[in-house]
Amino acid sequence: MDRLLASPHYGERWGRHWLDLARYSETGGLETDSERPNAYHYRDFVIRTLNSDLSYQTFARWQIAGDEFEPENPLAVAATGFLTSAPNEMLMDKHLEEERLRLRYNQLDDMAVTTASAFLGLTLGCARCHDHKFDAIPTRDYYRLQCAFTTTASADVKVKNEAQMKEMTVLAITEKPQPADTWLLARGDFYAKKEKLQLGFFTVLSSSKTPEEYLAAARREVPAAKTTLQRRALADWMTDADHGAGPLLARVMVNRVWQHHFGEGLSRTVSDFGVRGEPPTHPELLEYLAHNFVAGGWQLKRLHRLIVTSSVYMQDDAADEVRTQVDPDNRLLWRRRPQRLEAEILRDSVLAVSGTLNLKQFGPPFKPPIPAEAIVARNTKDPYPKDAKDTPATRRRTVYMYHKRVTQHPLMQAFDAPDASLSCGRRNSTTVAPQALALLNDPFARDRAADFAGRLIAETGEKPEDWIAQGFRLAISRPPSEQELAASLAFLQQQHERRASRDKSLSADQVRQESLADFCQALFSLNEFIYVD
Repeated sequence: MDRLLASPHYGERWGRHWLDLARYSETGGLETDSERPNAYHYRDFVIRTLNSDLSYQTFARWQIAGDEFEPENPLAVAATGFLTSAPNEMLMDKHLEEERLRLRYNQLDDMAVTTASAFLGLTLGCARCHDHKFDAIPTRDYYRLQCAFTTTASADVKVKNEAQMKEMTVLAITEKPQPADTWLLARGDFYAKKEKLQLGFFTVLSSSKTPEEYLAAARREVPAAKTTLQRRALADWMTDADHGAGPLLARVMVNRVWQHHFGEGLSRTVSDFGVRGEPPTHPELLEYLAHNFVAGGWQLKRLHRLIVTSSVYMQDDAADEVRTQVDPDNRLLWRRRPQRLEAEILRDSVLAVSGTLNLKQFGPPFKPPIPAEAIVARNTKDPYPKDAKDTPATRRRTVYMYHKRVTQHPLMQAFDAPDASLSCGRRNSTTVAPQALALLNDPFARDRAADFAGRLIAETGEKPEDWIAQGFRLAISRPPSEQELAASLAFLQQQHERRASRDKSLSADQVRQESLADFCQALFSLNEFIYVD
């Protein structure tokens, strides 16, 4: 456990979960889907700070107002990429005033809605037009919260990286020094301005400290600020465990971490802690973990350690007829729930087993080849390249893969990777025929199977029994049973005969290599390879 938490790949693994919430992508989506060449600094911020175990309190604050907390810190400035990550149409001269206003208000809506959803587990979107039908969030609170964002804009910002002694450009939030007028709109109509509003937060989550006090405190801390400091005030309230939304912030994050360890959160509606959300199955446990999380300095690695050393985490997945009748959905956590690997981790595992995984970290994303038939005609400003090649540079971990919103990688799409149009707190986990077909036909899977076959021959020699034993050990961490060994030997012999008779031009070594690649590709398709149980 300590080795895994200290690994530089810990941030890559757990950072992927947060990037889902942040709806992160290297393109803007919508009609033009234009490229954002400096967006990757936000992804690197997430990975770096998770690796360093930056307190979650600071992690949250920086994403709302890193430039107002530590304007000279490139990581803090890059963190505000959270607010820039939404799908967003490029404004052009051809856009009419109504289009510009609509796009701007949609952008402001996304900032407010995603902030509430990702950090506080609250659904906010409907409050744009009317008081929330279920939760205690009036429309007034929606627009008062939006005051924190009305003077902001997304821009490429130059910051000095002292560690590397160079200047870097990051996609971040910029802001004017004076607050802009923010109005309560009737039914969300930006032409129907009813009342001018000042910065405010969710009344239901506030106690003895007013928004004005948070803002005054921020201005005392940064008297010569070049921004309004309204986002800093919002971030301080959101992470305040005594007077603000901090207790809910902690519960939501603890529940998210639990979900990724167990497949389900203590509350299954991980991004909806409102009255329509599903109550936690173990409310006392959720409260204990949230309190422990805050008391321990908001340290995520400490939370992981507490969870994975618990007896509930160390259970096996054996079924029990009596318990199954009482609790068929395993809501009481009486056994381990098998979990399928996410699309990115499946691809990473294929690379690792084949011996071709490139461990280079950080920096601009790579663009893997995508079959031509998967790149349909789109009216985009920056189309996906049709001549991308499979090279060592494209065999990095998938968290560094270029993510174009309108052109998803087919393998990622088949295994339920989100398209980043919206914040995603919980992925679908489907079992459908295209997944098996992808593992059989995707060029990436076939090429890595050939690499795997070459690795087996290089490491074990010429005996098929040794290839099979090593293949099982590398792919699913166990030796084959006698029955599996016999079936695998028969399969290799059968494929050797078929390939030799089908193509007389192949040499004996080529036939052997291709037949072994067939076996390796079959290993990639095993449930034991795709599921953790």
